[in-house]
Amino acid sequence: MSDKKKNKIIMVNSFKGGTGKTSVALAQCVHNWRTKNTYDNIYFLDIDRLGTSLAYILLPESAKASIHYFDEYPEKSYDKICNEVRLDEDSDSNLFAVLLNPVARRRQDYDIHGRMQQHEIVGNSIFMENLLSFMDKCVGQKGKNLFVLDCSPGLSDMEKNLLSEFYMRRKDWDTSIEEIYVTTFDSSQIRKTIECLNDYRDILHRDNGREVSIVLNDVHNCRRLAADSEGAFIFDWKDTAKYILRNLTDNKCVRIRFRKFEEDQLRASIIKNERHLANNTDAYVLQQEYRDGYISTDRKDG
Repeated sequence: MSDKKKNKIIMVNSFKGGTGKTSVALAQCVHNWRTKNTYDNIYFLDIDRLGTSLAYILLPESAKASIHYFDEYPEKSYDKICNEVRLDEDSDSNLFAVLLNPVARRRQDYDIHGRMQQHEIVGNSIFMENLLSFMDKCVGQKGKNLFVLDCSPGLSDMEKNLLSEFYMRRKDWDTSIEEIYVTTFDSSQIRKTIECLNDYRDILHRDNGREVSIVLNDVHNCRRLAADSEGAFIFDWKDTAKYILRNLTDNKCVRIRFRKFEEDQLRASIIKNERHLANNTDAYVLQQEYRDGYISTDRKDG
């Protein structure tokens, strides 16, 4: 990662739902919001077109009626869809949530040859162009910007096309790019992550300046399970990291990171104990294991 770049784009994805992908994306936002001096504007971009519930986490109930959704405004009104997330009541926030309506239909009508037709490919294409146009406007303004994109599970054609566009615009936008892929320690999820990244290895070979991270997210509290088993089950996240890197076709640009279990984050998401992000920021701060990352001997020798 180069400090010379003015802006940064972080794409957070997973190859299966339930990995904690959104929590990892929020952690990126909260951590950078707390540093204050790094970015003038932080944009959390919800591009999970399957429908997410981010509005319920990021904004309090009192703000629900005034939320502006990205998929409900024409291009000329894009300035309206930056919902300010107040994490500190004493000052203005530089964290903005760009959200999709969680209950809206994901298929839209388009006028083609005089008649209305529905087509997912057309919808994705229009959505992508609108998103790029919005980001272009943000980059064109004064200040240093961070864009954190919470993607749909799986690397769809739309996400791959977006990634290609980001790399093509990297110089014009004066931006660095980081790709984050999240998995739990579940063996099926890890194997699927390896298999998918190997299938998309042409993307991983784009150039030598890529920054790719695989986050091992301990959502099941494997550390506690290991401690309770009296040695019958030994948990070492670095062993899993080495396994992943050994089985990746190309691991030279890949870093493995570990994110430990956060009990407060889990508690805050339970009905009747729900807490808005502003009252639960500590649970979304990047821990030391995640910030420092991990580079295996396999990668160093590669």
